[in-house]
Amino acid sequence: MIALSLNEAETLCAKAARGAGYCWGQADDIGRAARALAAEGSDFGAALLVLLQTRESFIAPTPERLARWRAGGPDIAGVGALCPVLAATWLTDAGLDAVGLRLINIGAPVWLDALLRPAGLGAACDDPFAAGDATLIRRPGPFETGKRAAVEAEIWRALNAYAAQTYVPESESSRRRGAGGGRVDDD
Repeated sequence: MIALSLNEAETLCAKAARGAGYCWGQADDIGRAARALAAEGSDFGAALLVLLQTRESFIAPTPERLARWRAGGPDIAGVGALCPVLAATWLTDAGLDAVGLRLINIGAPVWLDALLRPAGLGAACDDPFAAGDATLIRRPGPFETGKRAAVEAEIWRALNAYAAQTYVPESESSRRRGAGGGRVDDD
């Protein structure tokens, strides 16, 4: 197990999400949600790895689905698992009081739950890691309880591999301009 501060967990998860292809805003939201999961003692690292590894298989909410959610009507099934990050982004941006809305086939619903918490919502489901239906519920925002986070070494390495996708490749030109350590680093 690798012990991290909650700040380290948040930063690592945000970088890993960005490295996996999420935009910076969504990556920052994922990082904050991961911090909340870690503070609660949840296995945030395994949850993030599931999200990042299955990201390409998720679908975005269609305009028809969004219209139904806005009107308070029942959800309709898509051709694949609904992306929890895009669904949470749309629901919070729309400012809907969607308590009771049942989303059909949402991927990695633990993320829908964690991402909706700042809006006072959450998601109840059977398996937080597997795609399935989730019902939106009222849930208070995240309350930090723990001061440290823990992640398995293998998961930590996998998340760091995603995070490394955000790094700029080294070059002689960047070193001449002061990037990296060496002669310009006097710490």
